[in-house]
Amino acid sequence: MRVLRSKRKWVAATVGAAAIGVFATVALGSPGSMFGIAGTETYATANLNDSLHENSDRVKFQTKDPTYVRVQKIVIGAGGYSGWHHHPGVVIVAVQSGTVTFTHSDCSSKTYGPNSVFVEAGDDPGQASSAGGATVLATYIAPNDGPVTSTTFREEDPVVSCP
Repeated sequence: MRVLRSKRKWVAATVGAAAIGVFATVALGSPGSMFGIAGTETYATANLNDSLHENSDRVKFQTKDPTYVRVQKIVIGAGGYSGWHHHPGVVIVAVQSGTVTFTHSDCSSKTYGPNSVFVEAGDDPGQASSAGGATVLATYIAPNDGPVTSTTFREEDPVVSCP
């Protein structure tokens, strides 16, 4: 009788530990869900195979080598944030709904509402967050220096401690 109770406790503890392990693996393996990113939808990823120099109506766009272009919809849940990161190349982000606060590595920040745009560029880390939730459309223009990988459009950075 005593052996049976011990065996049941051991099985329950093992199942509980396994469930916690699976949860941690899923959460750590998918940072978007860990930070409150409700979803992403990639509309297109394409190659711009040649360098480009366009200058029209006081707008200039130039690439020196082939690039990748990706257009993506990102839904940020209430209280969600992107985590500290930077993007190779340039990202143009249009806020479709809600508000997004973008914080730079120097802890300065600016909040963007619907129909506003911000640009992320350079190697300094930044973090996007939304208190009430938001939907953004992002256009990434990244160097094409090989096959598309997990770091082609985004690179993770260490956490910056802002007051």
